[in-house]
Amino acid sequence: MIRYIGALDVRYQVKKTEIVSNWSGRKSYDLIIISAGISGLTTGLLWQKNLPESKVLIIEKEPYPGGYVTAYERDGYVFETTQLFPDVIAITDYIGLDLDLKQYEGNFMRRLVVHDDEIMEYHLPAGAENLKYYLQKQFPEDAEKIGKLMDYSINLFYQLRKLKALSTLKDKLMIPFLAPKVIANLNTTYAQLLDKFGIVNPKLRELMETFTSFAGVPPGRASSILTTGAMLSSISSCFRLHGYFDEFPAAMAALFQKRGGEIRLNAEVETIILDGKNASAVKVAGNMEPIRGDRFVSTLDPNLTMHNLIGDKNLPAAYIEKQNSTIMSSSSFNIALGLDDKIDLSKADLDYPYNVISTGAGTTDRLFDAFLNGENAFNEDCFHLGVVCPSLTTKGKNTITIRAVPFGPENWLEWRLNDIKRYNSEKMKWADFFISLVEKYMIPDLKNHIVVTDVATPATYARYSGSPTGSIYDMASLVTQFGPKRLGLQTPIANLVQPKFAHGLYGSMMSGVQVVDIMLNRKFNGGNSLFNPRN
Repeated sequence: MIRYIGALDVRYQVKKTEIVSNWSGRKSYDLIIISAGISGLTTGLLWQKNLPESKVLIIEKEPYPGGYVTAYERDGYVFETTQLFPDVIAITDYIGLDLDLKQYEGNFMRRLVVHDDEIMEYHLPAGAENLKYYLQKQFPEDAEKIGKLMDYSINLFYQLRKLKALSTLKDKLMIPFLAPKVIANLNTTYAQLLDKFGIVNPKLRELMETFTSFAGVPPGRASSILTTGAMLSSISSCFRLHGYFDEFPAAMAALFQKRGGEIRLNAEVETIILDGKNASAVKVAGNMEPIRGDRFVSTLDPNLTMHNLIGDKNLPAAYIEKQNSTIMSSSSFNIALGLDDKIDLSKADLDYPYNVISTGAGTTDRLFDAFLNGENAFNEDCFHLGVVCPSLTTKGKNTITIRAVPFGPENWLEWRLNDIKRYNSEKMKWADFFISLVEKYMIPDLKNHIVVTDVATPATYARYSGSPTGSIYDMASLVTQFGPKRLGLQTPIANLVQPKFAHGLYGSMMSGVQVVDIMLNRKFNGGNSLFNPRN
C-alpha cells in the first residue's frame, strides 16, 4: 500500500544526539541568532571560536535544529532532505567538528539526458582536472575549448577568494588588479561564458548547463561566477555522512551547547524590537518579556525578517523596493520512497552524490519561466529530476529520494489551506508522474517495490520555513542578483545582519563566515568573501 503524506508535516528526530533546549532564562545576550539552520549554527560556532566568553542564544521555532538539513522516519524508513556534503572541511576543522564522512573519490554525478527516444548517459568524475579530461575524452573535437574553459573557470574561482564580503573604497579600487576575471564576469551569464569559449556543440553545452540547474536557474540568467563556484566547490571534494544527515546539525548544536551557547527550541520570534536605528531585543511568541541583545543575526527568508519582524515602517523606501524586487529561488517537489527488500539497489548504478535525469537544452528555461509565473511546465517532454539513494551509504532500509526543481508554488499554498482534498489529489498525481519517469529511465519496475511514499510540495516548504514562496535556496542565483546587485548582508538596522551567500550547505556555511567577520570588523576572516581565517 502506498501512502501519500506530507513530508515535514509530522516529524521526529532519528539522530544519535538528542538536542534539547538549554535556555537559561537570561534576559540579555551579546548575540542573538534567529533560527538554528546551518547558517545560524555556523554563525554561533564561529562566534564562539573567536569570542569564547561571549553569551550567545539561538532561537528556533521547530523542536530540533537543522532547518532544511534533517532526517525523519516513516513506518521504519528514514528519509533525508539533503543530498551532498560539499567541500567545507576547512570550516568544520576550524570549528572543531568531528564528522564521519564518506568521500566520493570516483564519479560525482550520473547524468542522463533524454532526447525523444535517445538517451545520452554521462558519468562526471569528482575533481576539476578529472572533469576536464573526461569532457575532453567525450567531446574530442572540442578538447581545446574545454581545456581553456575549465582552466579559466578554475582561475576565476581562485580569484573569488580575493573578493571582500563588504567592500570598502580601497577594496573596490584593488579588485581590478586582484580579481580581473571576476570584474570581467560580473554581468556575464553562464550561457555567455560558454559562448566566450566557443562551446556551441549542443550536447556538450547541455551537459555543462547541468551546473546552473542545481539551483533551478537557466544558463541565460544564471551568474557565470556563481555557477562556476557551485560547480567547483561541489566536484572538488564531495562527501556525505555515513549516517543520516540530521547528525550534522545535531553535532553542531551539541558542540555549540558544550561551549556555553544556549539554544531555545519551540520558540518563534514575533518581533525584533528597535531602539532608534538599532535592534534592542526580540519578542518570542507566548512570552511577555522580550530578550535583549547587543547584536542580532536572522537567517530567515529576508522577506520574513524585514517585512514581518522589522516592519516596512522602520525601513528606508529604497531598501523596501530592492527587497521587493528580489527574486527568491524556486521551490521543489520532493518524493521520498521506502522500498521493499526484494529490489537490489546496489545494481541500479545510483551510488553518486547526484543522479540527474532531464530533457535536453532549454528545459530549465521553460521550467524557470513557468515558476516566475507561478505555474509549472513539467511534462513528459520537459522535466529535470535529481535522484538520490541514501540507503546505499547508510545501510538502512532501501530508500530513494526524487526532487523536481524548479517547481513553482502555483496553487499549492491555497489548496493546502482551503481545499485539502484537491491538495492531496494533486500530490498523488504529480508523485506518480515523477515516479513513472524515474521508473522509465533509471530504475525499472520501481513502482512494484514501493512500500511508503512521502511527498513534500511547495506548500510544505512554505509552511516549514515561513518563506512565502516555499523557496529552498534563498535568493535565486541570477546574474542580476550577484555581487553589489545582491541584497546585502548588512541591513538598514545597524546591528542586524542576515547571511546571504548562495545555495546549499556550502553557501549556508560561507554565509556564517561572512556575517561573523562583518560583526568582528574583519578580525576573523580579513573581510574575505570565502573562508580564509587569520587565526
